[in-house]
Formats: sequence, structure tokens, C-alpha cells
Amino acid sequence: MLKDDKFFWFKENRIVIPGVKGEHLFYHLTDSHVDVVDELSTEEEREKFDYQAELWAKYKKVFADKNGEPYGEPQMITTLEAFEKQLALAEEMQPEALLMTGDNLDNMHPAGERYLPKRMAAYKGTFICVPGNHEDPVLEGVWDTGVRTLDYDGFRFAALDDSRLTVSSEDLAALKALCDEGIPIIILCHAPFQTAYNKETMKDLDPYFYFTEESEDENARAFIDLCVTNDMIKAVICGHVHGYHSLEFAPGKPLIIGSQGHAGAVDLVTVAGE
Repeated sequence: MLKDDKFFWFKENRIVIPGVKGEHLFYHLTDSHVDVVDELSTEEEREKFDYQAELWAKYKKVFADKNGEPYGEPQMITTLEAFEKQLALAEEMQPEALLMTGDNLDNMHPAGERYLPKRMAAYKGTFICVPGNHEDPVLEGVWDTGVRTLDYDGFRFAALDDSRLTVSSEDLAALKALCDEGIPIIILCHAPFQTAYNKETMKDLDPYFYFTEESEDENARAFIDLCVTNDMIKAVICGHVHGYHSLEFAPGKPLIIGSQGHAGAVDLVTVAGE
């Protein structure tokens, strides 16, 4: 089985939502940072590809060492090879959905923009994707603007763009409207946020990777307040940090931060009732 490939390492996560029937398994993938060239790539694009490949060969080990996570020869593959392995494993495991929380591409390069929509169209399963800070707000066929949802028995995912450490007024209004429908929500986004409740547990993270209740941005503060205070928002799943963290942003509300997918990290998320 592909799951036995030593490239992969796994974290098990469980989100409990009263009223959910059965157990629902999801595959969380973040920070794949895919770089690719193809027959249409220019010489300049190929040079940039080589530079980025060298950069990530160094820095994915730096992040792994910093967070005490696996890194060895099985992880020393290209970002494209890593992404293909991740999708193949997700297809083998057949989760109810693949949850992709940003920096899917390392940057918005032409070959990547050709590759990713075609590859995800061929993916054998359901997926939902948000952009990361290395990406534009839209990549047709993969992610789009606005709050997008996946509904299940007793809960829903709401995917939105917080890659610039804030959310749009439109997305904030849409999320509030979803909360008013009374269906428990799990947020999918790219960047985590710090609250008074998790300030101590996030103290060792570089402030570059998260936003806070003290943000100068009004929408950022309003988004955090909504997540903390609204009873319909039950959990947040995100990435950006390049290190796995499981904590809470409010009592009983999990904040699951996935590690770097291009170094083999897989979050298995089970959503179940009490």
C-alpha cells in the first residue's frame, strides 16, 4: 500500500461535533509548493524553477528540523513528485474529501497554472481548495473567490481566503450568513490566528505566519471574533506555518495547523459526533 511509503508521515486529528452521525474521514494537505516546467516554459521560467528547487531542498529540511518532524532521503524529492504522491495516496485512501489549504503552487508560474487545473480535474474524488500567500485569489478549476462550502450530515466546511492575514468584507458577511443557518462549520483557510486563549501555545511561532486579535485590520479582528464567539464555528483547519500544531483558539474549538505537504506531511481528520 502507498500509505507504507516512507515519504509520508501522519497526524491523526479528531473533531467532535454533537449531532454528527457516523465518522467522516478527510485528508488535509497544505503547503505543497508545487513548481513545474513544461514544453511551453521559457528559459527564464526554467532558471527560476531551478532556483526554487534548490531553495526548497534547503528550507523544507530547515522547517522539519525546527519542528522536530521527519526528514530524510524519502523526503528529498521534487515538489511535483511529492504532490503526485499525495494525490495518489488520497485516491487510494478515498477520504470523503481532500482539503487543500493553500500554497498549492509555489508561485503563480505559467506551467503551474497549466498543470494544476488539469491535474485536479483528473483527481478521483471530492476536493476543496483555498489559495495561500504564494498564490493569486483565483485559479479557475481549482479555487475561486468567495466562501465555498461542502455539506455533510450535521456539519459543513466553509473555505475562504485569509492568505493576506485578513478576509474580505464580502467573505465576512457570507460567513456570518452561514452561521445564521444553524449548521456547525469547520473553517478551511491558509493562515492561522492567535487569540488570548492560544497566545501562550503559539508564542514560539514566527509572527509572520499568523494574525491576531490586535491586528490593525478591522476585518481580521472581526473574523477572529466571529470564529471565537459564534457557536456555529467549531474548528479551523489551515497551514502556512510549515510545522504541525494542534491547539485550540477558544475552549473546545480546535485549530489544526498542517505541516508541509512537500515533505510528506498528511493530516487525517475525523469528524464525528459525541
